[in-house]
Amino acid sequence: MKKGHGLQRVVPIISEKKLLELNTKQLMGRLKKLRYCEESFEGSDLLESEVASCTGILFKNTPEWKEAYETVKRILSLREHLPRRTRQ
Repeated sequence: MKKGHGLQRVVPIISEKKLLELNTKQLMGRLKKLRYCEESFEGSDLLESEVASCTGILFKNTPEWKEAYETVKRILSLREHLPRRTRQ
């Protein structure tokens, strides 16, 4: 189940310079939050006034989301890959 709803899901816009300072776990968390964004305003239950009042990324069909997603993916591709821990 997705955590949060509406304006609680706003993903802040962060510069690439700041993203490079984050550790891999933090970047993975940001990627997860970006994936939880709703597809579009039309498919959401938010009011126009609510969307206008927030600063950040809410919807996947925006240039901001696309840029943020591609930047995180690019930075993660440069990091060392660690296999998932297996449960015993």
